[in-house]
Amino acid sequence: MAYQCPRCNGEVTRGSSSSAWALGGLVGVLLFSAFGSMRCERCGPIPRSEFPPEVRTEMLIGTLAYVAVAALLFIGVLYVLTLLH
Repeated sequence: MAYQCPRCNGEVTRGSSSSAWALGGLVGVLLFSAFGSMRCERCGPIPRSEFPPEVRTEMLIGTLAYVAVAALLFIGVLYVLTLLH
């Protein structure tokens, strides 16, 4: 989900990292996206404190969703591995 930049009204997205793929796979990418900084294409990194309270609430819900999906994915992989063992 893209947010609106409080500085220039451009598009702000969650951070991403190619090294997160190498270190943690899909779970690593989800956790990096959940806790990474917000980034505007024009302004660069934007601290969450610059966003209005209602947008910060949406960000918190998004972060919790990313963490929940990462946890379910991790548990699902462990479950499948125990079944195969």
